[in-house]
Amino acid sequence: MWSRMLLVLICVSGGLAGCAKESIVITAENRSLLKSVPFYSMHDAPPDFYYVTKGEEIMGDLSMGLLSSVKQGFHDDLAGLYHLENPNRTIAQDLTRRVVKEYDLKDIRPNEVDGSWSEPEDLKRRFSQGLLLEVRTAQWGLRPTSWSKFHVVLKSAARLVSLQDAKEIWYDTCVFEKLDGGDRDPNLEDLKAKDGELLKAMVRAATETCTAELWTKFQQLTSPR
Repeated sequence: MWSRMLLVLICVSGGLAGCAKESIVITAENRSLLKSVPFYSMHDAPPDFYYVTKGEEIMGDLSMGLLSSVKQGFHDDLAGLYHLENPNRTIAQDLTRRVVKEYDLKDIRPNEVDGSWSEPEDLKRRFSQGLLLEVRTAQWGLRPTSWSKFHVVLKSAARLVSLQDAKEIWYDTCVFEKLDGGDRDPNLEDLKAKDGELLKAMVRAATETCTAELWTKFQQLTSPR
């Protein structure tokens, strides 16, 4: 129930991954636009890296106190304390490298300015021509496997916008939630040990898996679902 409530909140608040929006599969015709220049990539800051305990999750179910359950202020800022990598930046950079290598692109313009997932018409006015790859994360954090064990959740989306047409020509999402199960999932103390070494590794694995999933979806050539 808690997860369904969170999904509703994300969709209502403008999050992307996991919402009702359907994938847009890039077609062979649109793929030819990859030779358009320039090729921009952009990302924004991720939402707060949250974690909830099993007790908070249950209380969220009972009281429908979803906002208080996921509010970062209840806990340490794990992303800040352990310098967790921005998944949007990592995914955008990795996808850009793959596209550049696959299609031998030359005019690459990574943009570190905050990406706001604007309407394509706004992006057209801002950049005028070429293609723009953008990545946005709707949710990342720790969810309880049991009373003391946690696993990483990451939900992100990526899109490719044809700027001259002001049109999304590719859009898809990735969802990572790996449960090792039972005693194999780490507790919070394990995650924080050695300057968050295990936490960083688990977040990195989630990001790499998400990137690989998005790249696989990008390479598919079928009609939009």
